[in-house]
Amino acid sequence: MKGRGIPAAVASAGLIALVAIGAHGAPAGKKDEGPFKHGLVGRRAYRLYIPPRPPTESLPLVVALHGCWQTPEDFALGTRLNEAAERRGFLALYPAQSRWDNPSRCWNWFDPAQQSRRSGEVADLVALVDAVGREREAPPKRVVAIGFSAGAFMAVNLLCAAPELISGVGVVAGGAYRCGLGPDGALACMRGHRLDGDAAATACLAAAGKSVLAIRASLWQGDQDSIVTPANLPALETMFTRLVGGASKTSETRDGSAHARYRNRRGDLVIESWLVPGLGHAWSGGDPRATHTWPPGPSATDRILDFLLERS
Repeated sequence: MKGRGIPAAVASAGLIALVAIGAHGAPAGKKDEGPFKHGLVGRRAYRLYIPPRPPTESLPLVVALHGCWQTPEDFALGTRLNEAAERRGFLALYPAQSRWDNPSRCWNWFDPAQQSRRSGEVADLVALVDAVGREREAPPKRVVAIGFSAGAFMAVNLLCAAPELISGVGVVAGGAYRCGLGPDGALACMRGHRLDGDAAATACLAAAGKSVLAIRASLWQGDQDSIVTPANLPALETMFTRLVGGASKTSETRDGSAHARYRNRRGDLVIESWLVPGLGHAWSGGDPRATHTWPPGPSATDRILDFLLERS
């Protein structure tokens, strides 16, 4: 479904259905059709886009986590991430969530059993990122994770579980770490209830085993999103400000959106946020041929990559 996203009732049904099917079974075999390399690490299928570059060149790795109802191919089309990989020179890794794991292909971000680096979906993702990163010799501190909706929540989970692997995150229509546990908690979080960015930061740092994280974060939210409501953005800002050890904020209007930038105590840019007017539950500036995109908005793909990969 395009534009401002799926109806709330449908999204809720997808979230509630997610715990009905356990994480059993794995996709069969490897495939070679389409523009991606297809593969399997453990039980987790993936797609990997490798831009044409000299074989000796070491490329950054962008981990792209799709939302509910989506596939890696649909997410690649909507974000135009493969085209960006051609221009900028990076590997685009698309982990795939199967209907075996969730009937709506949602990542089970709210299930505590899926949040640990030792088991469940986060463990699958850690193993996948580590394996592909080592195989392709991705430079240390040049691996970032971006995601939409359930994929955005899971990108935050991945960061908190394995900050030594992930140097930055792009969060589009997502929320703070462990903002809701179980289906009811997930719905409450998405609707903006009982949000606590400070508590999320404390839980994230505990999971990471660190007192501060050396990361960057690009945070995106639509002011018309009725699935993951705008109240989630300030909770994310609070959480990430705590994670980086404190930051000062400046605000401006950019590309018609409310844009904030945060610098740490050394003066380094570490966080940015975008509140996009008119944007519902969708990827801003995305390709209209894919699901969950809103073409009129500023390009979330380009702005996120600018911030996470172009160090300044």
